[in-house]
Amino acid sequence: EAALPITQLVVQPGDGGPMEDWMGLEALQVNDETTIVILNGALDKLRMGYYSPFIFPKLNKVVDRFYRKFETVYYLKPILDKGCYGWLYRVYPEPWQVCFQTSAEDGAYVVVSESQERPDFRAATAMVVQEGARRVQEARAAEEAKEA
Repeated sequence: EAALPITQLVVQPGDGGPMEDWMGLEALQVNDETTIVILNGALDKLRMGYYSPFIFPKLNKVVDRFYRKFETVYYLKPILDKGCYGWLYRVYPEPWQVCFQTSAEDGAYVVVSESQERPDFRAATAMVVQEGARRVQEARAAEEAKEA
């Protein structure tokens, strides 16, 4: 009798391809011991409602039943808004981090938020912009103090 796979590695399912790619992955979960690792799976599109349940009812049933169980182990999404740079980042089991890039030359950054739950991308963007505005305000105040 053939041994069942312990780990399944899937690279870029459904990205530009048919919906069946995403729906078919559930079949890889042959038992509770099987681990499925998905790289570049665009799972955000699935889990955040990009595909309407009205138009894609079968896909949304698979999302609710299967994809919502996945744990994000590595995530890096750049943030660029109003001249501020940063990123939303996570490496399992560490918490989610919202980072603000302080220097374009050497890539220095500060963590402006950490949380166990993944922050909404809009909220993460707002944190980066808020940190940028705070730093501009501090720099102006320091400049005014010098001039006084």
